[in-house]
Amino acid sequence: MKHTSLDRDNIEQSKRKRFLYRIFIILIPLISIIVFWQRERIIYIGTLLPPCPIYSVFNIYCPACGNTRSVTALLKGDILTSLRYNIIPFILVSLGISAYIELVAYGFRKKIHILPRRPIFYILLGALVTAYLIIRNFI
Repeated sequence: MKHTSLDRDNIEQSKRKRFLYRIFIILIPLISIIVFWQRERIIYIGTLLPPCPIYSVFNIYCPACGNTRSVTALLKGDILTSLRYNIIPFILVSLGISAYIELVAYGFRKKIHILPRRPIFYILLGALVTAYLIIRNFI
């Protein structure tokens, strides 16, 4: 069977793509280690942020209220406190870890699907998060 130049180009492109995936597979944990190692500095930077203007003026939580405290709690390993402050950082970290696991598997030629592929999941997740962000103002 003869390989055309188009087949060779596709094979080379696929190899380059997998090489880039493997670089990301290495870089993401390194960045995570650096963030964890520098967590005290990151937490300090969070203390320099001004108070939420929406909460200050209207006395209601905006979608970002509690994110800094939530991330600080996550960096300290306190998941329950993080969830109490704001659920969005926890959801994003969970989705990120799942996507990373899929990336690692794909980098080694295994296709696994941890994250749902149907848009309805993300629509429902967005609706639930929106409901949470509204309801938490009344609790």
